[in-house]
Amino acid sequence: MNMRRSSTRVGVVLASAVLATIGLVSTASAGAPKGVELGTSDTGAFSTAAAVTGLRGVSSYEGTGVPADVTAYGAQRVPAGHKVQGYESPTGDDFGTQSIIGADNRVRVDPTTSFPARATVLITRTVNGVERQHCTGWMFGASLVLTAGHCVYNQTTGWYTGQLRFYPGANGTSFPYGSCTAATLRSNTGWTTDGSADADYGGATLNCSIGNTTGWYGAYWTTASLNGTSTTVQGYPGDKAQQQWTHSDQVRESSSLRLYYDNDTVGGNSGSSVHTVRASGSSGCSGRCSLAFHAYGVGSNGHNSGPRITESRFNLVIGWR
Repeated sequence: MNMRRSSTRVGVVLASAVLATIGLVSTASAGAPKGVELGTSDTGAFSTAAAVTGLRGVSSYEGTGVPADVTAYGAQRVPAGHKVQGYESPTGDDFGTQSIIGADNRVRVDPTTSFPARATVLITRTVNGVERQHCTGWMFGASLVLTAGHCVYNQTTGWYTGQLRFYPGANGTSFPYGSCTAATLRSNTGWTTDGSADADYGGATLNCSIGNTTGWYGAYWTTASLNGTSTTVQGYPGDKAQQQWTHSDQVRESSSLRLYYDNDTVGGNSGSSVHTVRASGSSGCSGRCSLAFHAYGVGSNGHNSGPRITESRFNLVIGWR
């Protein structure tokens, strides 16, 4: 599959004002529906007066393996023969279609019971009684999944409240960690109000604590260029029937709010962690350390891309834990 679509957003043009506040805290927005929580927009440039060139973050946690009983963590068992239908674009129009760049060099992850495969989450969406493959997410705490903003909020129809289900470590028709639903969907007003591709990230607080056994990804932010940093995108491409696939590359271009890379992805990979591997004991973050939220396919510069984890975004998602 060779798809090359522009990731240019359609909608409100990003305001260029620099935000004064950087320590964003997740707060319920006035008028937001029940089960939804918004952070403040952070689509300005870096807002610190003096750039911080150090690296700040949290390390990954590898979890404990496959539990004897997923219900002990509040997850639901998935009955044998459970069927998830094929991928359907979150927006219905393949907005932000992801891209294979050159040869398709993706590799299947099988089994999915080791880390980080078990902390990588298949997200499905049910409409009119039909459950379909929707997006990818990644555990970032015992009950928190992070993903792309367009996986939880549609610019036309609004929040996907009550429609999403989360399967950590899904492997085709096997679901070793069961499934959970969302207690709270999360995003930021840069996405939900402004429609900015640079702010296309979100998450969900689950009604289970399955992350205690699957483990979770780490994450970090830095204002320094990340060009040349190794990247892995691991998730559930829509052309692979709920199988988990991975591909490695490197950061090709860094901007203050977005990272660009040539990892092969297709629809369904939206929301995947764009992560790098850092040695045990590394400052700021060790293990599987997320740099960005994968969200878009090839744009005018020829690369796939996703919103970069900045200081304010890091603070926001830590608050979601």
